[in-house]
Amino acid sequence: MKQSIYSLLEKHFQQQTNLEEEQQIEQFKQSKLQEYIVLKNLWQSNASINITDFDAEKAWKKVIKSQTNRKSIAPLRRIAAVAIVLIIGSLLAFYLMQRHNDPVMMEAYTQAQQIDSVLLADGTTVWLNRNSKLYYPKKFNGESRTVKLEGEAFFAVTKNPKKPFKIATNHSTVTVLGTTLNVNTDSLKTEVTVSTGKVNVKSAFSESNINLLPDDVALATKSGVIKSQITNPNYLSWKTGVFLFEDTPLRDVVHDLNTFYAKPIILDKDLEDLQFSARFEKTEQKDILEILKITLNLTIMETPNNYEIN
Repeated sequence: MKQSIYSLLEKHFQQQTNLEEEQQIEQFKQSKLQEYIVLKNLWQSNASINITDFDAEKAWKKVIKSQTNRKSIAPLRRIAAVAIVLIIGSLLAFYLMQRHNDPVMMEAYTQAQQIDSVLLADGTTVWLNRNSKLYYPKKFNGESRTVKLEGEAFFAVTKNPKKPFKIATNHSTVTVLGTTLNVNTDSLKTEVTVSTGKVNVKSAFSESNINLLPDDVALATKSGVIKSQITNPNYLSWKTGVFLFEDTPLRDVVHDLNTFYAKPIILDKDLEDLQFSARFEKTEQKDILEILKITLNLTIMETPNNYEIN
């Protein structure tokens, strides 16, 4: 059993594998389905488990030794059963050992109509956007402060030069000392926008990395990491409720408003290029829509689930 397959399995469970690697995983599943299922269940039960340290060869050697010491060779089915039991036992022992050594992991999450904040053990504050998850330790041990993000969050990181703060996503590792930044990640990309301080963004798929300063933006995908400048003044509107529009196409106006207000706005495609200018600060959604209606001579209909602009 090659140890490298476990590195691929970690990437696979994090949805970071390419097509060629997925083919190797599929071959492993076909030949060792039970072991794959056990590893997957262990991974899902604790996001911090490191399966690359697991040595399955020892379990197989136990199987071989137990069979060669017998006077007669057991049927193949019995050998397979013994192998599965020993591997599962080894995996469970390994898992429990890691659970004992690793810090207690916590999980914070938000739902479709919820924005929430989390205060971490080091004093860092994290604001979670809707439908987002943050995995973090109850106490930061070791040489870094590492959390994992799914979705979007704004971080106000407490400065500690001796222990950098790291944000793990599917596409990158974001390293900061003490700064404020916004991280938005999904299955296709991770976008990092820096408000204050200095940030490093390293690709999860290569050695490429870039440094960011205030008003810089990094886009991390499976292809690598690229840097640009902030073009949307409303990138933090989901958190602040403050919007600035200057001759902004209506499609972008609606997109930005939908990041903050719970009831979505649906726009007729024929109206997407209309331009609108205004500034709003935690203004009631109905008031904004009334201003849009009067300014651009629109028809707006409210339904139980959304607003429709025609």
